[in-house]
Amino acid sequence: MTSESSTKASQPASQPTAQPDGEIKTVERVVVVVDEIAEKEAAATGMAAPSQSTVRIIEALRQLGYETVELALQEHRIHEWVKRLASDRFDFAFNLCETVAGHAEGEHLAAATMELLKLPKTGASAATLLYCLDKDRCAAVLRSHGIPVPDWALVYTQDAPPADWNQFPAIVKPAADDASNGVHPGSVVESAGELAGALERIRPHWKRAVVQQFIEGREINLAIVGNHLLPPAEIDFSRLPDDSPPIVSFEAKWMTGSPEDLGTQPICPAPLSDNEARRLQLLAGRAWALMEGRGYARVDIRIAADGAPYVIDINPNPDLSVDAGLARQARVAGWSFTDLIHRIVDSALATNGKATAEREWVFLRPVEKLGDAR
Repeated sequence: MTSESSTKASQPASQPTAQPDGEIKTVERVVVVVDEIAEKEAAATGMAAPSQSTVRIIEALRQLGYETVELALQEHRIHEWVKRLASDRFDFAFNLCETVAGHAEGEHLAAATMELLKLPKTGASAATLLYCLDKDRCAAVLRSHGIPVPDWALVYTQDAPPADWNQFPAIVKPAADDASNGVHPGSVVESAGELAGALERIRPHWKRAVVQQFIEGREINLAIVGNHLLPPAEIDFSRLPDDSPPIVSFEAKWMTGSPEDLGTQPICPAPLSDNEARRLQLLAGRAWALMEGRGYARVDIRIAADGAPYVIDINPNPDLSVDAGLARQARVAGWSFTDLIHRIVDSALATNGKATAEREWVFLRPVEKLGDAR
């Protein structure tokens, strides 16, 4: 394990990658894969459309010398999408499909299709995407290997709330969704009655939920790109309304200008000592390695009042918007947005489908402070 104060991406060039027959092939033609419905839904609801980050990523890939084609997955024309992936002679895929036909539970299917076609791609494997999305399974795997996670219970929303749950405060989340979908200020509950109400609100949209011990304390975001552990960031909850719990809710993440958005400001780098930062980076790296992670990810950790850290979420292939957390942490490490995209591509080609080993971690130190500016 080594440390770097700042590491710039090497000069852009076509990347050589080893083929199954041993031939060395130059990567030149890249397909950027997106879900059409996700982009339309974002535009219709006034949220920042994924297409905005897609455009920036395509610009960065072209700056790096790649011929780039955008290919949208359309709900009723999936067979045509698969046919184009198979027949258009793409050398590499930049996978931006966080949903399939607008549904998060299908995210792994897009990755699995590329894997079946033996098309090299950025980001996590289909198996890692599937397991990390399912909060019950992910927590079970982590706990079985000694990673500290909050206590939790899986609940089928058509059933009665678990009668034996007595750990309050608790937080109620959909069992298999991401991007804070289904997480609102009312998701943090203080009693059995509030728990029943939170499950009732989830029931029309999700069949399964997790009830999780709510860790009251600091929330630290750990970013991973390839084998690089980026400087940690922290969410400052001090400006939230008094009646809002300290969480990054759907409103905080997607409703720009809302009280929840304005009250959850990121601080990067997080105000941690070098030893504290290293300890949390190692915990995040170990959790990611246990999920056989590769590519890029964000691991969210809560620090309890007694100083104990708990992994509360692992997010493979997180948002790559220029103003999102991963890009912010990359800037603090001294990378430009184009550097970040280059690193993501380079790490995917370098690992050749293999998960990151813990002994390979490179710790990046901050070279810039962004304060609480988004």
